[in-house]
Amino acid sequence: MKWPLTSVPLPARAAGRQTRAVITNVIIHLINELPVMADLEALPGPADRSVRCTNVRTVDGKQPTFVHDVHGTFVFPLGVIRLIEAPSAAAEAKAPPPLALVSVEQTPPPLDEEPDEDLLARIRSV
Repeated sequence: MKWPLTSVPLPARAAGRQTRAVITNVIIHLINELPVMADLEALPGPADRSVRCTNVRTVDGKQPTFVHDVHGTFVFPLGVIRLIEAPSAAAEAKAPPPLALVSVEQTPPPLDEEPDEDLLARIRSV
């Protein structure tokens, strides 16, 4: 994995605390709010309805007004998210491998190389 990773503790479970790799410095644009920066556990897939993240902060690093516990885990429904900006390496790691490109030789149609005298006269007169 080539994107920036960090270990962030998840909420306590029956087996104890676990840590997991996350995508850091993802900018989440909320509807009618200023953008926030967070650490995502994973980029949302097509079947996801929400985004789970930690370390929510404003773009300049301050605590947003709606955050009461900076060490909490936050779940944003995709209905309140307008845009998610992830580091390019994270998006490339999630994307499927590109298909092989096949070169098809097509000659473009011949262009009429003669300038239209009426058009040139109208351009000169302006």
